[in-house]
Amino acid sequence: MKRILFVAILLLTFTTSCKVDFSPNADWKEVPVVWCVLDQYDDTTWVRVQRCYLGSENLYNYTQVSDSIYYPKDSITVTLEKWEATEGADNILTKTGDAPKETKTLEYMLRSKDTGLFAGGVQPLYFAPTYGWLQPNYVYRIVVSHKTTGEVVASAETQLVGQKIDQSNPRARDLVALERPNPSTPAYSQFRFAGNPAKCEIAWKPLVRARLYQPVVRFYYYHLTEPDANGERHNDYTQKYHIDINVPSVSQSGSPNEVTTAIYESSFFADLVDAVRSRGDNAPKGFCDSVDIRLSVCNEDLNAYIKSTEPSNTIVQDRVVYSNINDGNGVGIFAARRTPHLIDNNDGSTTQVFIFTVPTNAETGSGSYHSKLKNLNIGFEAAE
Repeated sequence: MKRILFVAILLLTFTTSCKVDFSPNADWKEVPVVWCVLDQYDDTTWVRVQRCYLGSENLYNYTQVSDSIYYPKDSITVTLEKWEATEGADNILTKTGDAPKETKTLEYMLRSKDTGLFAGGVQPLYFAPTYGWLQPNYVYRIVVSHKTTGEVVASAETQLVGQKIDQSNPRARDLVALERPNPSTPAYSQFRFAGNPAKCEIAWKPLVRARLYQPVVRFYYYHLTEPDANGERHNDYTQKYHIDINVPSVSQSGSPNEVTTAIYESSFFADLVDAVRSRGDNAPKGFCDSVDIRLSVCNEDLNAYIKSTEPSNTIVQDRVVYSNINDGNGVGIFAARRTPHLIDNNDGSTTQVFIFTVPTNAETGSGSYHSKLKNLNIGFEAAE
């Protein structure tokens, strides 16, 4: 017992006599934080720039004061640069030239923000119209600099997600491949669950420089009219409702012939029930015989940021948060996405993806899908 007590006292002596070689409250040091995600299909690109620093008080006191986190108007300049590039392996671009091909200086705007952890009220944003200016065969660079001195305090580069890769598909199908009752005869794609456990596989040709895909099945339905003279209800086609059901996301590496994922029937119906109940839609419902398959896609920069910030599901607490902001001491993310990318045919028209048992389906029989909807007890009473 005396030996244990002596060891404990010795450890306490060492721990209390350690010298602190750094100060957690160092001198004020500006750290710009930049957030921007490019999408060539958006009409406007928005950039948020703020700052952070160490202080001697509770950090919540600083975040609630807008002067602590926002740059004053006319103190910084935010520009987007468009650089010519050459394409290499895996369609990755390398910036060329000594100067950008074009430059856009973003405008300053104040927009309202809900209250929360950071200061509410108005917040400064920087924006520029970019539709048609953002093109997948160029490299883009963001630059944040002090307006008075011209000093660059933050910069980053990223590449856009391009069109689908033009290469043969071993399934001899277009961008979307779905399970079908008979692939050689139908003229439509069909959203159908098959196998044990029942699932629907979705496959598509990869997009250029895409790294993470989030497919979504957009399920449509109608409310029903009041009973007619014969006591029958019908779909009210004046308004269509929809619910988005996420399909498991999938990462892409290199340039594969196709990218695939699958959604299980049990998950599909469970998510459908949760969504309808959460929105409190208790009206009698009728089904729509088609769905949309939509893709939200991002490049490697945004993929790395998402992966570094998602829950680790382990006991490890320390995580390295990804940032691709260079120069000075900036942090944040400058990346690209495409959302949503609607799966389409070669001619660019939207694919009509029929639900997995339409009334005229000879294989599964009329009404089997309707019966499954009715058995969910969320208001599906009839179908047309």
